[in-house]
Formats: sequence, C-alpha cells, structure tokens
Amino acid sequence: MKARGKTVGISMFAARFLLFLVPLLAVWWLVLPWYGWGLMQTSGMVLRNGLGMPILSGAVHAEGVLNTESRMTFTLTDGRNRTMKIALLVTNVPPFLALVLASTGLSWRRRLRALAIGTLILLAGHWAFIIVAMRWQDALMRASEIPTAMIQFFLTLPFLLWIALAYWEKLVDLVTGEGSERPDSTGANGGTKP
Repeated sequence: MKARGKTVGISMFAARFLLFLVPLLAVWWLVLPWYGWGLMQTSGMVLRNGLGMPILSGAVHAEGVLNTESRMTFTLTDGRNRTMKIALLVTNVPPFLALVLASTGLSWRRRLRALAIGTLILLAGHWAFIIVAMRWQDALMRASEIPTAMIQFFLTLPFLLWIALAYWEKLVDLVTGEGSERPDSTGANGGTKP
C-alpha cells in the first residue's frame, strides 16, 4: 500500500512538473533573442575590455522553431566570426523553475529563495560559459572533452540546484539520521503540508 502511494506521489509530481515546464519553455524560447542580446552585450564587454579580445561587433540570430536554433556571433576586427549556439545552453532555466514550482512541502519563502538563488546561479553560469567558450574557443576545440564536460555540467545543474536549494536540510537529515526527531514541512512527523 505504501509503495502505491509513493508511485502516485511521483506521478503527480511528474504531472505538475510537465504542467509548469511546457509553458515556461515556450515563453523562455520566445524571449531568448532578448536574453541572448543581454548576454552578448555583457559578455562582449568583458571579452573586449577585460580579456582584450578584438571584438568589432556582436549579434544574436534568432532561428528555428520558437528560436531553438538561436546563435550568438562576435565579429572580430580581423574579419573572423566566433559563433556559438546559445539556445540549448540557456534552456536549463525552465526545467529548474518547473522543478521548484512543482515541489510540494516547500514554504513560499523557501520556494522564492530557491527560485531567486538558483536562477541567478544559472544566469551567471551562462554568462561565464560564453566568456570562456568565446575567449578560448580555439583551445577548447582541440580538447573536446572540456566543452563536453562543461555541457554535461550545465545539463545537470538545474537538478543539483533544485536538490541543494529546496531539499538540502532533508538530505542532510536523511544522511545523518536526524530527521525522525523533528517535524518537517511535508506532513510527516506532525508537520503540515501546504
């Protein structure tokens, strides 16, 4: 009986996750050209002024269905272009938002805190990745395992942030065995479930 309850709980979480994810993805991809433009401007300033990269201009090209093939291009003073597809890189924000919003048992304060901190970390990661990838593109292309590892990290980052920001105390309690002495916010041990 308890296993059936867990299966239903997981199924309900998955349904809530998808209900949040689909519209969040659609909206995110629609605003992607503007977000990409902001990334281009801020990372371009660091690349040009801080790292001495000879950037002449930059552009974001919105392409594909719902901008899912969008790319960022920096034109260098020698006429070469440095191009990077950004749509998949920055698409880790909607899954993170959907995970936090679909989670039960979180107070609104904890939920808002997780959303704010996690989103800022993801956005800073996009910015840092673009700076590193554009500045050291030639070296990174020779060592393909580095970009692959970075991409894998960015794919898993929303899930790591979700666990760390929304459920860290429960995870610590589970590992240390201290969770059985105090009530929690999920309804177990006398807590209340929102």
